Amino acid sequence: MNNLTIGISTGIKNADMSPGEIPCAVLSAEFIKLCNKFDAQAVIFPSQFNKPNFSLKGIDGLIITGGGDIDPSHYGQQPTNKLERVSMERDLTELNLLKRAEEESIRTLAICRGHQLLNIHKGGSLHQDIADAGYKDIDHAKPYEYARKHIHDVEIDENSKLGNILQVNKLEVNSIHHQAINDLGENLIISAKSSDGIIEGIETTGDWNAIGVQWHPEYLSEDKASIDLFDWLIN
Repeated sequence: MNNLTIGISTGIKNADMSPGEIPCAVLSAEFIKLCNKFDAQAVIFPSQFNKPNFSLKGIDGLIITGGGDIDPSHYGQQPTNKLERVSMERDLTELNLLKRAEEESIRTLAICRGHQLLNIHKGGSLHQDIADAGYKDIDHAKPYEYARKHIHDVEIDENSKLGNILQVNKLEVNSIHHQAINDLGENLIISAKSSDGIIEGIETTGDWNAIGVQWHPEYLSEDKASIDLFDWLIN
């Protein structure tokens, strides 16, 4: 049994507690189970309400999770009317986590919103709404009863880190997003795309080992690809 500790970011969501419905830090237990599967322990980094300045001492790997939209001011745009569930507190928390992870060379898996935020951290931008940007061949926003289903394929670059981890060039994935990467950030490469051209995977090219995926592997936790991604992160 190893003693590795994986840090996992999360946002704030209303939940029923003793005082009634109040804001709480909420995380899917699937993340914890997948970390525990490889004998790693999970700790949670919720949104902070001060100016976050984390130390990641003792953290062996980092997961930046999915959630609401990212404030477009982080990539130099004005908001459109399609934005959903924006939290500046969460944005600043996770951008600081990414900054520290890069400085301390902590292996990082960035999922959905996290994948987009990794791109912003490296200077890239987003399409604030996929349909408004002209991508209409695939409905990428399939939450709730579709979250654990395979919605579309992604083509994976076999020469990428992601391709080396998964050992496939095509993968069926779920899809729970209405935004996507537009301009690619610095020192990143594209590792996966859907057939309509949406960027579904990115990864760093320098010393920092970070991978972003647009889908949610935690909701497909029995898939070999999901298990292999968490195995890469932890082992």
